[in-house]
Amino acid sequence: MLNHNILNLIKYRVVRIIESNPSINLIIYNNIRYFKFFLPHEKDYLGMKKVCKNKTNLTVIDIGANLGISTLGFRSMGFKNKIIIFEPNKEIYKKYLLPLSKRDKNIKINNFALGHKNEKKKFYLPYIGNKSIHYFGSFDKSYLINSLKITFPNLIKKIKIKEKKTEVLRFDNLKTDIKPHFVKIDVEGYDHNVIKGFSKSIKKHKPIFLVEYNKENYDKIVKILKGYQSFFYDIKSDKLIKLKKKYLNNKIARTNKKNLLSIRNIYFVPN
Repeated sequence: MLNHNILNLIKYRVVRIIESNPSINLIIYNNIRYFKFFLPHEKDYLGMKKVCKNKTNLTVIDIGANLGISTLGFRSMGFKNKIIIFEPNKEIYKKYLLPLSKRDKNIKINNFALGHKNEKKKFYLPYIGNKSIHYFGSFDKSYLINSLKITFPNLIKKIKIKEKKTEVLRFDNLKTDIKPHFVKIDVEGYDHNVIKGFSKSIKKHKPIFLVEYNKENYDKIVKILKGYQSFFYDIKSDKLIKLKKKYLNNKIARTNKKNLLSIRNIYFVPN
């Protein structure tokens, strides 16, 4: 019988292959409640319990929640406490996140983005025909286009990008009593601005951050999160490994065709 680690290795190789096909990807992720085998959908999330020292009664913040797949993944790993979602895409908010919050009363949803200041900002969303590739929405158009070229090189000419004005708020300015323990950020290149908006909360609560890696912003995040150490989850050893510069090129990449299990998310943990 295959052990749990080998099953995970197979599972996440399948997930990466599915991600390269937008049609199949949309079918599965739009109906993720019926494909629970794929949860959590990011293998790097498997390090969450380790970094939280098996404490599952934590307040989790999901920034760039999209369809709520990450939130469902956190639930699948046993995190049963309050999860607070931030997602600026109004269509996704109405179609997927409102029903999710009705099924799970401990999930709170917010239909706006987080950033380093309160403002109205252009949000870019790619479409193939009349279907949005919603998991690639971004405030950074050039970053978005580059990501699409890497992920869908054969479809890039068919993709059209639409823009919408979106409300952006600074987390520290919210009138709330939220005490963040764990913050997941997947905002397609806007992550360092989101973290800037947590400056007071970082000093007061010292939350753990899980951030999608991108080469352009990593050094900016390290400068903001002084007093933090960075780690990645290694699925083969089932361990958290302290991140060193040498890993950034050969282990960590947004898309690494030679290594379907390349690292895509980094944990930032307070000392």
